[in-house]
Amino acid sequence: MKALKSISLSLLTLASVSTTSAQSIAQRIKNTTLVFGLSEHIIIDNGKEYQFKFDTKNWQLTPYPSRITAEAYLKKGWSLQTELAYTGYKANTVVDNNLQLKSSTFFSADFNIRYHFETLFLHQSFFDPFLTAGYGLTYRSAVHVTQNTTGTNNLGLGMNFWIYKGFGLSLQSVGKFALKGGSKSNYLHHSVGVVYKLKPLSNKPALK
Repeated sequence: MKALKSISLSLLTLASVSTTSAQSIAQRIKNTTLVFGLSEHIIIDNGKEYQFKFDTKNWQLTPYPSRITAEAYLKKGWSLQTELAYTGYKANTVVDNNLQLKSSTFFSADFNIRYHFETLFLHQSFFDPFLTAGYGLTYRSAVHVTQNTTGTNNLGLGMNFWIYKGFGLSLQSVGKFALKGGSKSNYLHHSVGVVYKLKPLSNKPALK
């Protein structure tokens, strides 16, 4: 009988903890601000990593939109962001310091953490600068590359301009540094696009 009471008490305790945890998660979801975006992006992947020449001939881009993003604000300026991007590498351009004779494919998937400096302002502003860092996976089908997929460390900065009722313009520049293995060169990833901020269900933003 004592064993049965002990089991019952344990189950009640577990149920109580689970309910509290579920309520906490549900409340956090209600307080979460979500931001979604569609962007045009430019890849600079000519292998000349430390030469900051305005070399538009070797920019790689496709028609808008070619990048999709989703972001969840956490607390005190921090947020988590993920993105998918696609483009085509043009023939007769330089990729990884080699002339590419035919067109090929670029694809990247990234997961980043951001810090928004907007939280340092006394009042919410239309200007929202941020730092971003994280990890990614890049696929390049360029014929000279022996291993087409590589992981990357990401580091960059950007800014949002909140223009009208949750709609904004987003600019971002990120350096992607290749991890061991895969295609050799680091590359730059610039983007410009439209973002939309969804208000949290509780009307208590988690950004601040």
